[in-house]
Amino acid sequence: MFGNPAPEGQPEARAFGPYPDPGTRLSDRDIRQALSGLFRLGGLHASEIMVEEVECWRGYVRADYLCVRDDLAVIEIKSDRDTLSRFDEQVRVYSAIADRVTLVVGWNLAARALGKAPPWWQVLLAERETGTEARFVTLRDGGRNPAVDAAALVWMLPIADVHSLARRVGVRETIQPRQLREHVARHASGHDLREAVRSWLSRLSNQRRKLPS
Repeated sequence: MFGNPAPEGQPEARAFGPYPDPGTRLSDRDIRQALSGLFRLGGLHASEIMVEEVECWRGYVRADYLCVRDDLAVIEIKSDRDTLSRFDEQVRVYSAIADRVTLVVGWNLAARALGKAPPWWQVLLAERETGTEARFVTLRDGGRNPAVDAAALVWMLPIADVHSLARRVGVRETIQPRQLREHVARHASGHDLREAVRSWLSRLSNQRRKLPS
């Protein structure tokens, strides 16, 4: 997701903590603020869509960031103030829908989360010294998901989008919604599915921009 470690805001080569000062513990907000700096420095491309807090697969899991360009990518944050109580379910869902996953984790959960995360997930450690912004250290380089589940991608989409996709791939629409999703999953190509997710995310992003702050 973030590529190879590099200077000027990109993930660091080595970790320095954990630090004994309780003030160095990172919250979700701390990590998001630091990530926004990475995105501004080129982690995002002009053709990329990124949306925060997106319900995945009928709302079983809410991704911190869902991003789509050529690939569908998830960024999941586990701060020093989080727990891993929902992590097994998040692993199951993200491993079904995402081409790539980046896990960003604080020192408090790093060892356990690294052990639970699939080997193709990229894992970044978030840490900071007292009074400084969070920085990121690559614990594990990421790869591509070997087994995206087409049915899971279809279940992410609103039913109107499923009907549009059915027409595109030649699936009969006069069947029950569940059966329609199953038939579309069998007949749609990976490219068609990602384009449908991109279209949905683009609309979702635009709708949120128009909401009053």
